[in-house]
Amino acid sequence: MNDLEKLSDKILLKEIGRRFEEKSASVKEMEEMTKKLLELNEKTKESEKIKSQFLSLIKNEFNNPISSLLNLTNSLVNNINTDRALELSKLINLEASKLDFFFKNIFAATEIEAGEIANYYSSINLNSIVKDVIDNLKEICEDKNLKINFTNNCHGEVISDSEKIYLIILNLVSNACEYSFKNSEINIIIDGDDRSFLISVEDFGEGINSKIKEEIFNRFSKFNSGETRAESGLGLGLSVVLAEMEALEGIIDFQSERGETVFNIKIPKVNKELETIDNSASSNEFFFDSFDEDEDSDEKEF
Repeated sequence: MNDLEKLSDKILLKEIGRRFEEKSASVKEMEEMTKKLLELNEKTKESEKIKSQFLSLIKNEFNNPISSLLNLTNSLVNNINTDRALELSKLINLEASKLDFFFKNIFAATEIEAGEIANYYSSINLNSIVKDVIDNLKEICEDKNLKINFTNNCHGEVISDSEKIYLIILNLVSNACEYSFKNSEINIIIDGDDRSFLISVEDFGEGINSKIKEEIFNRFSKFNSGETRAESGLGLGLSVVLAEMEALEGIIDFQSERGETVFNIKIPKVNKELETIDNSASSNEFFFDSFDEDEDSDEKEF
């Protein structure tokens, strides 16, 4: 075999090797694309499943309170007994509060899903926000004979998004009310330093099962042990809390065992310069205008 034939064989083998490498790369690329398509398909299926669950929940959770409100209103109109009228009025207020709570979480979840979760900073009164939350949950507290203790050790002005802070605290305290044992207490403590403020919500109830600890912040996750709460609600609360916390660059953690659960949230303080000029969308004046500013460090019992 002459040198020319040897050279040709070498070139031929090199070309064959190159083409095998190209084919292998193409196959690998096709496998990656197929994998991504399969993942996308699974996400699409999951998205459709979530939408279906969401619509089903919406129908049930909205239809029931609305039907109850209509029935209670009719009973109130036709009832001439003053005590009975008062009782019906309280029930109407409770059902209306449920609707208001559901709508707040739904709107928040919709904004989160759409990526429209901008912060509107303003000077907020944490005392007023907590008082408004407690007023909102007054009926369930009375029904379970729950006592709420509130301590605010966070001195000075706080700049944050009042609507987000309100919804975060409302969801955490609402969960605490739902899962607390009857005749127990709920402790809300606010503290802070130069860099951040901290909110702690503690309840004394059945606790969070260790098997579901990784799932409680997922959308539509609902926990029912049959001890403190029948299965109800949209299962959006803690997922909304997590998203709102992340928008504010905060962090959340919790410790839970049977008999006690504590949620802790830490939110960084922002400079007054970041206060939104047009803060009407989240200003305290819409929710919280009846609490005196000189009560910032008081301990309260409700």
